[in-house]
Amino acid sequence: MAGNIQTEIEKLKKQIVYLGMAVQENMQNSIKALWGKNPDLARQVIATDKGEIDSMEISVEEECLRLLALHQPVAGDLRFIVTVLKIDN
Repeated sequence: MAGNIQTEIEKLKKQIVYLGMAVQENMQNSIKALWGKNPDLARQVIATDKGEIDSMEISVEEECLRLLALHQPVAGDLRFIVTVLKIDN
């Protein structure tokens, strides 16, 4: 079981990193839209935030709650999952 949770935590790490990269890219695009006065890019940023990013946020939160419920992690694993929940929010 300990090996199984470690595999799932690695998957969670990849999800939160991917989410962070998507948010960073969207933030850069929002700055470009603002400075360039580009309403089309601004609409794309809003759509990406409401679609892809919100979906990833929900997925990460559900995965954290699933890990907490099924594996009842302790110590470092618990701290990591709680940290991911805070980052995700």
